[in-house]
Order: sequence, then structure tokens, then C-alpha cells
Amino acid sequence: MEDPDIWTASKLISAPATDGGKARIPMLKHKVDGQESLACSNEEKSLTLAKCFFPAKPEEDSTQPVHRYPQQCTKNTKIMAEQVHNRIKRLKPYKALGPDGIPNIVLTKCADILEVRLVNIYEGIFEHSLMYKPWKSFTTIVLRKPGKPRL
Repeated sequence: MEDPDIWTASKLISAPATDGGKARIPMLKHKVDGQESLACSNEEKSLTLAKCFFPAKPEEDSTQPVHRYPQQCTKNTKIMAEQVHNRIKRLKPYKALGPDGIPNIVLTKCADILEVRLVNIYEGIFEHSLMYKPWKSFTTIVLRKPGKPRL
């Protein structure tokens, strides 16, 4: 597959079941080591689709360049429960999970229980100048929608 299209694959996979006499997904053209190849069997097709839609994560570069960061903000502001409440209300409940694995719907439905605890956590973080490492990373999943240009 040169130009992977998740929507076409979804359409083919979602088609009604057949008697098994005909393949549901046509043969797929793809490149292996620069040479064009055809995936004919279901196993080859599944491996081809998996490689296109779920490529391996790039290796992390351990040689980070030395950055010059601005001076840390020293303004000591108190975190208010109202601020936490307002941020929780603005969450979209069914977005993909972050690195912590906590769905937004849990935060929105349990806001009254969690607000005080979250305020204490954030105050502790600011008091001791800490940063929880998983909060520094995120995963972005990009899906192209039908009819929208490829960016």
C-alpha cells in the first residue's frame, strides 16, 4: 500500500460476512526493501496492514542537544479547587487515554471526590519544584478523515 487509507480498510473489514469462498480484502501492493510485492494470503495482508497503520516507534535519541532554558518562574501562586474544577469540566470525556491510563470520563464523573486530592498533589509539585515524568510525554494519533486534505 502506497497511500494507506484507514477508511477504505474499515469499509472492507466492515462488509457483511460471506460464505468464505471469496476474499474480503483484495490483494495489497506494498514495498519490501524497495521492491514492490503483493500480499495475497490473509496472513500477508494482515502483516502489511499492521506495518502501514502501526509503524514501529522511532528510537529515542539519547544524544540530546544541550538547551538553554529560561529562568524558572518563581511566582508562588496557590492552586485553587475552583481552578481544578474548571479544568476538569473542560475535558472531553471520550478522548484517547494518556500515558497515565486514566480516562477523562472518570475524572469528569468523580470530580467532586478528586478535586481536593488533585489540589494537594499540584500544591506539592509546585512547593517542591517537581514534575511527574509521565506528564512530560504524550502520544498523538493522527487519522485522516475522508474528504480532508493530507497535511
